[in-house]
Amino acid sequence: MLVLGRRRFQTVVIADEITLTVEEICDGGDGRHIFGATVRLGFETPPYVSICRGELQTRRPRAARTAQVAKRPQPQTGEVVKVADAQVRLRVQVPRKVPVCHNGTPTVGQDSQEGPGGEPHGLTAVHHVTCSKDDRIAICNNITIAALDFRRFIPNAHDSCLAKQGATEQ
Repeated sequence: MLVLGRRRFQTVVIADEITLTVEEICDGGDGRHIFGATVRLGFETPPYVSICRGELQTRRPRAARTAQVAKRPQPQTGEVVKVADAQVRLRVQVPRKVPVCHNGTPTVGQDSQEGPGGEPHGLTAVHHVTCSKDDRIAICNNITIAALDFRRFIPNAHDSCLAKQGATEQ
């Protein structure tokens, strides 16, 4: 099983034809967005099926990558805590005839002309699926995706005070 942590709006490309995008990570009780949350997704596929993080799918020029690295803020200290009652809303984009099931129940997708990565492509179907911990999504009867757990980074209060103090001094 391959396990990838994903944040809001991050994608995973499976077999160059299936795109999975995290649309929202929210509280299971009231549905509010959980700021800074990540979901750990587990993927079980046959060995010949490729799985790639979306940011690796499109290569940016080297100058753009180095400029972005230079702008990164200093890392904060804190702790990563598990979020008990959370849900993730996923956008699953597959070729039109490919079946998608959520916990064994077939889902209905909406037709789309957009292919993986946003480029025009043949007809695809977009499925919106909301998953809790340990829910399963089956694609093509041989690809299984599970929401394993949810985590959130909580910065130390001392770091945020120093950041505020540094901002007022400048």
